[in-house]
Amino acid sequence: MTREFLRRHWAWIALIIAAVAYYPRFVHPGGMLIYRHAAECVWTQQILQVCDLSFTYPPAFAFVMLPFVALPMWLAVLVWYLITLSCTALSLVLCKRLALKVIPGIWEGKDLLWFEVLSFLISLKFILAVYEDQAYDLFVLPFTLYGIWALVKRRDLAAGASLAVAAALKVTPLIFLPYLLFKRRFAAAGIFAITLMAVSFLPDIFFTPQGGAHGYFITWVHEVAAPGVFENAAATKYAFWDTANPYNLSLRGMIALGIDQTTSQQHFMVILRSVQIIFIVAIGSLFLMALGWEMIAIEGSLLIIAMLMLSPMSGRGHFVQLMLPYCVLVAACIRDLQTRWLGIAVLGLSFVLCTGIPRDIVPRAFTEFMRMHSDIGWGTLVLTVYLATIVRYPHRWGIARSQTNALETIENTPVTA
Repeated sequence: MTREFLRRHWAWIALIIAAVAYYPRFVHPGGMLIYRHAAECVWTQQILQVCDLSFTYPPAFAFVMLPFVALPMWLAVLVWYLITLSCTALSLVLCKRLALKVIPGIWEGKDLLWFEVLSFLISLKFILAVYEDQAYDLFVLPFTLYGIWALVKRRDLAAGASLAVAAALKVTPLIFLPYLLFKRRFAAAGIFAITLMAVSFLPDIFFTPQGGAHGYFITWVHEVAAPGVFENAAATKYAFWDTANPYNLSLRGMIALGIDQTTSQQHFMVILRSVQIIFIVAIGSLFLMALGWEMIAIEGSLLIIAMLMLSPMSGRGHFVQLMLPYCVLVAACIRDLQTRWLGIAVLGLSFVLCTGIPRDIVPRAFTEFMRMHSDIGWGTLVLTVYLATIVRYPHRWGIARSQTNALETIENTPVTA
């Protein structure tokens, strides 16, 4: 009985042991200090951008963190650790379900084991990056993943609401709204818009910033969100978005590093917009080919990559969202022998670029060179090569192309987990 229990649940047991062992490294002054202080600013009805300049996140997240104001710091950190662990486990489960649905067939035995181990190991660095900073990316990720899963199941209201909560807390999932309109999921898009406004204005419903010209949400849009998207951030107090910052791994950061101290630096915004337009056109062309309900998890993977690349600021922890693209591509690599070489090359290159080579193997100068040349950004972009292959040749993985019969194919695909 005990042996059978261990055989069936060894992965969860290992994760629990690892979580207990890792906790001493989690207990340090980190993100919780910022989140808790921002919540205190809201509680005392101060202007967030004056009370805490380091808090650039949507005020809705500061509102969500209000219960932590009443907790001592040690207990707040412990509770946040447990929440992060739970969200990690939930994200892994949702990614697994999405990946094994989009790549049909019976998953069991060695194939299932290889899938679980490889997809987890490839994502591990970004998972740990979230823990190192006590970041809240894993807190938001399940909302995004569940929204994609609900779209696969044709639960439009749940999908729209879940994706909207993610957008209200993290902004970048807002990219799913035009996607829903493109897919003609108008009910989901409507619920998305309503839920987004409701959650975003929660702080303004209960609190009023004293001395502010606007409420919390409008002030954040004017002073943080809009400059980062539409203006030259160097002209604002959030200039770290615009400068050659090796910790900014979005297209903005990659271009800023690439043209730093060159004559092209004065044309930064023109170059940035041109590259962003080319990227959007390339991703958009894949959506035009990816017709059918069975492609939603792949489209979700492309949208996650687009979120990271088009964001004004994408730090290392933000790339934990690549968990879904990694799972989908690992499953595709295991299933198709003809394209396996391409899958191994893409995933291997992405792993090397994103995870890096240990410093005791290569000179420190090499790792610094890679960091200053946006290695994680390039490691993310290369994933689109294999995703594009799946979109172009779905029959290799047994993926149907019929819009009318695709959902039935997905629903009837057996998955042994």
